[in-house]
Amino acid sequence: MPIMVQISELDVTTPEGRPLFRDLHFRLHRGEWACVVGPPGSGKTTLLKLLWGELRPDHGQILVDDRNVIRLSPARLRELRRRLGIVTAGWELRALARRPPLECVAFKLRALELARDGEEARARAREALQLVGLRDGDGQGRRVRVEHLEPLDRRRLQLALALSTDPVLLLLDDPLRDLDRGDRERFLGVLREIHLRRRLSVLMTLTAPAVTAKATATAGTADVSWYALEKGRLKRLSSAPATATARGEGGEP
Repeated sequence: MPIMVQISELDVTTPEGRPLFRDLHFRLHRGEWACVVGPPGSGKTTLLKLLWGELRPDHGQILVDDRNVIRLSPARLRELRRRLGIVTAGWELRALARRPPLECVAFKLRALELARDGEEARARAREALQLVGLRDGDGQGRRVRVEHLEPLDRRRLQLALALSTDPVLLLLDDPLRDLDRGDRERFLGVLREIHLRRRLSVLMTLTAPAVTAKATATAGTADVSWYALEKGRLKRLSSAPATATARGEGGEP
């Protein structure tokens, strides 16, 4: 099966001099969905930042979509990032807080010059919002701004922004945090349908795997590959983890 992500012999040290990754290896095939679990500070976010080229390792090789991320020029790195759908902590929503969802997605498409004009941008934005099950209004013809969205709809909007560029790889950094049990299941259900429909490669990090394992089972996401980030390396798990990785995390709300 073709490979989407290949990480080999990866070493990373924190700015404080702490070894974070040591001889880390990982492979994600095209169309595969993988979850990486680990406690806060284990390097989950750093791993994703390495994949999209925001950070550089001390040693090793990172291939994404047949491109050597470490050796890409700034221009080629920007091209690669357009092929990635990235869902992070939500800084992009803070910048667009006063816009309605449709205008947020359309603005991104215009900014990246992926639409010929405003009409095409809005049409593609509507498709992205429909894909994640998010409406642009409140059902009564009134447009809702991002700052007034519920937590689940904010996460849906982040997903729509990531999908609007038609990416080949979706990277999600702990997307279930701050969602209650029902919203976790609904979000994973949306993500599962998108994965099945588009056969996207998906890499998702998680901090509290106990509740996530329950949510994935309820949402029917049994085809997920699980990895634990432990002592600077990724360990393949035979099934979803049954207990929380970090003390005090993973309990039901």
